[in-house]
Amino acid sequence: MDNYKSFSKNAKKILNSPICNNKMQTAHYTAMENLFCPETNKNGYISLGIAENVLSFDVMKDKLSVDPNFCQRLTQYSDMGGFKDCRESIAKLLQNHLFKYKPINSDLLVNYKQIILANGATPLLENIFNMFCDQNDVALIPSPMFPNFIPFAGQRFGVKIVDVKSEVYSNNNDNSQIIDFELNLEEFERQYQLHPVKMVVLCNPNNPTGYIFSKKQIKQLVDWCREKKIHLLSDEIYALSIFNRDFCSGKSDIGTREDNENNNNNDNDNDESAVSGGSDEMDGANNIIPTNEFSSIYDICKGDMGEYVHLVSSFSKDFGLNGFRAGYFYSQNQDVLRYLLSTSNYYSCSNIVQSALINIIEDKRYLCSFIKENQKRLTSSYNFATKTLDHFNIPYLKSSAGLFLTIDLRKCLNKLPELNNDFNNNNNNNNCPFKKEIQLWELLFDNRVIVNPGKLCYFNEPGFYRLIFTLSNEFVYNGIERISKVYNQLIS
Repeated sequence: MDNYKSFSKNAKKILNSPICNNKMQTAHYTAMENLFCPETNKNGYISLGIAENVLSFDVMKDKLSVDPNFCQRLTQYSDMGGFKDCRESIAKLLQNHLFKYKPINSDLLVNYKQIILANGATPLLENIFNMFCDQNDVALIPSPMFPNFIPFAGQRFGVKIVDVKSEVYSNNNDNSQIIDFELNLEEFERQYQLHPVKMVVLCNPNNPTGYIFSKKQIKQLVDWCREKKIHLLSDEIYALSIFNRDFCSGKSDIGTREDNENNNNNDNDNDESAVSGGSDEMDGANNIIPTNEFSSIYDICKGDMGEYVHLVSSFSKDFGLNGFRAGYFYSQNQDVLRYLLSTSNYYSCSNIVQSALINIIEDKRYLCSFIKENQKRLTSSYNFATKTLDHFNIPYLKSSAGLFLTIDLRKCLNKLPELNNDFNNNNNNNNCPFKKEIQLWELLFDNRVIVNPGKLCYFNEPGFYRLIFTLSNEFVYNGIERISKVYNQLIS
């Protein structure tokens, strides 16, 4: 019997898609019902798979607890695309903290009219795919990539994602290592010749690797997109989550399970400029991937983004406000802005949230202090995670930004037992080179630790997993310890 016979074809397609019927997609919700607690539930699940930063909530809490701007307008409809004063605040955030290039031409300064505010980057991204692409058109995205780009583009509007491989390996043998990531224009051109390409999405800093692409390669990609008249969307959602080399002491207490949350007692520095940029080689990383200094697409274009270059971001990652649902889009293309304004009623940001954002951004001393302190804590947590991985002899790729790093468990894949037909049938893994990776993910899940398999992120080889480290040290330590028990038992 068709339980959905009254549903549309598209609704049936969504309900029958992997995102609704995949154990990996629902693992987080399973974990939330039985979450690890060191005092009351030591056998609960530890999820290192959701990109949330909880490190600086104590710094943000007081700012969110009381709204000095509360007034009647917050109970009424807001302007299309967001309150004017909230968009003006975001313009200041961009010009003072994200963009380093200071244009001589005042026309290139960020104007609030060039900013669209929404209830998160997710609905913005979906609407942008719909704006530039018809059904079966293609968006190119360098991989490894954020896996949810695929449903954002295709679930409702039928836009297809084609990944462009960016991994650079040391050699082609079984011991090959990822030594760099690059934007290969030859591969972009090849895919352009094969598909009806309408846009390119660049996530920089990259999710899932935390890699920062070089300014030179991004500029070449900008030039290529402009030549082809293809829209380039720069997703800079981790632009202020850059590891700060000033706080890379390399010191972490790894021999204990105690929660070393001494990050909360660090002094704040109220300089008028926030710390952002690339990092030097950091203690604890066991690979040779180079670091690049982060530059926004605005800086790379020297303020003149023109008709085909756009930026999207949100407050979820850099400010730890995932639940506030606040994202924004910046463009200098008036037609693009007009379209997004005309559809903004479908994804309006809450007035209460907009008021809170104004309260945060307009307090200059607080904003600078928060960004710097958050980067300091982010770097400390990264150091703790890498030292813990070193302690348990788990290889990983060095990261420069974001809330995550990539662990390399390829060595144990061939030690896994042979798969049975039930596993293949249940996971659609017949003849799939990544079936061992999924099998290992299942084994980790059975040991109550969750990470993201590289297959979802379109890694070129099986065996890489994304690990979130922006949780308490105790969560991170116990999660990595559980991974190590599986990994080291297999390779021993």
